[in-house]
Amino acid sequence: MSEGLPSVGAHCSLSSCNLNDFLPIRCQCQQLFCRDHIAPDVHHCPLQQATQCTDAPSFKLQRCAAQGCNKPSLESFIANSTDTTNRSPAVCSGCSQAYCAQHREPSSHACTPPPDSAQSVPEKNAAAKALLAKHFGSTSSGDTGGARTSTTKILNPKKEAQQRQIAAMKMRHKAQPGDPKDTAASVPVDQRLHLKVSRTGVAGSERIFWFRKTVVTGRVLDMLATHFKMTISDTQPLKLLLVDGEAAGTALRTDQLLGDQVPDGSSLTLSR
Repeated sequence: MSEGLPSVGAHCSLSSCNLNDFLPIRCQCQQLFCRDHIAPDVHHCPLQQATQCTDAPSFKLQRCAAQGCNKPSLESFIANSTDTTNRSPAVCSGCSQAYCAQHREPSSHACTPPPDSAQSVPEKNAAAKALLAKHFGSTSSGDTGGARTSTTKILNPKKEAQQRQIAAMKMRHKAQPGDPKDTAASVPVDQRLHLKVSRTGVAGSERIFWFRKTVVTGRVLDMLATHFKMTISDTQPLKLLLVDGEAAGTALRTDQLLGDQVPDGSSLTLSR
């Protein structure tokens, strides 16, 4: 963990990952993992291996509540889901249903919260927001990726780097692979760049992606154009601009690696 960062969350117990996660999940083997490695078969859970080596019937994990999804829910990995002492249940804050890591965000499962819960969500998040504001300053309440807005003036480079690291951690839970050929299992977390991308002048167009650090920026631009359904031609060129930092407004060079031009947790915009 970087010097000066508060002690929040925990490191993933998988030695090849060891990522500091704000929302770690405890497996039935009592170890904490990030969402990419919570599945027993991914971190080679000793309890699962012991179960497979016995003749006793294996337990059936609770399925994700999303329609058509057969993955286990995050809550099903808790040894005793009825014991909520010193932990928050891994359920949706809106509809209170249990989902897998892919569908746990309300926007991923068409969440319909009960009428009396509309005012409860801000209250649940108040403590976390207060902690972040205390250590890193306030951020825009409408910023789903956690990156600071372009109007926030950061005078301390160290503080700016800390804020970008926090933004990257938040983005990691929502980011989708920008390259359809990539999967979470095929690319280690430390080899990814998590970015918030929007279209210039189009409100509400923000989307969060991750790309390999070694991909060429020109290829990233082509893939983003596909995601945003935009065309690229000699008469309609497309540019990828950096939104935050000292180089805000600078167009990225398409002949250079993406990882050489932007840090993890950056915000970019597509512009004509």
